[in-house]
Parts: sequence; structure tokens; C-alpha cells
Amino acid sequence: MPALVPDDGNLMASAHHRPDPACSFDPPRVRLEPISDHRVLLDGSWWPMSDDLGPELSALLPVLDQVRGPVTRLLLGAVGWATRPHQVVLADRTVTVGYLAGLPPSMMTVLCADGGTFMMRVAPSGPAPANAAQPGEPFTTPATGWSVSS
Repeated sequence: MPALVPDDGNLMASAHHRPDPACSFDPPRVRLEPISDHRVLLDGSWWPMSDDLGPELSALLPVLDQVRGPVTRLLLGAVGWATRPHQVVLADRTVTVGYLAGLPPSMMTVLCADGGTFMMRVAPSGPAPANAAQPGEPFTTPATGWSVSS
């Protein structure tokens, strides 16, 4: 099992992220597969717009809550993020975030209040390509070739 990355006090680690209520976020770029489809290894894909994980997760969590109910914990790869909050404070709860040194940066495990889990593929962060001008249209991420909905 991959080891948890310790909080060594560097600039990449932060205790928690509390979204600024005055800020508005663009909808996250995410595609979810039906959980009942047991033929798929991954339950969805997410392409963050930036490597600032606090605001990205604040926008993503309400979407993930619709899969199996409230998300209680996220496990992500330790590398590739400008910030690594250990908690994301939402209006109704706090979601803990753990970072695993052995988890590839392209994977995220989502743990839910009902005891269930699901896996998400994570594309490297970056701006949307020109072919994703309309929200909701699928497009291909430049770094991976994955098809994601905006």
C-alpha cells in the first residue's frame, strides 16, 4: 500500500482550504461513468483547470457527491499540485484529503459516507483547448489524449 506523504511544513502543504464565498468557479471538467457499470475500471475522468488544488476540489466535490452521496475523503497522488490542502471545507461538512507517494498523479480514490469508493482518472491540469469552446462538449486533453466533457 502506498505511504501517506507527511506534512513536512513545506510551501506545498496547507492545512485546509475554505472557498471564498465571493468567488465563483467555472464548472469542473469531469465525466462520470454509471457506477452500476461494473465493466469499467475507472468511474470517471477529471481535468483540473489549474494545479491549485483547493479551489479545484471545492468546485469538484459537489459533482462527486452526486455519484454515491457525500464524499468524506479523497486520496490523490502527492506530486503535481501547487498546493496540497489536507481539508476542504464545504458549506455542510469538511472533506479530508490524503496524498499517497505511491499513487500515480493520474489517479484519485473517492471515499463516500455510505462506505463505497470509486476511482477517478486525473489528467494533468491546464487550459481547455480551442475545440472545447462550448460548455458540455467533449474534447481531448492535449497531454493525455483522454476525452473529457467541459
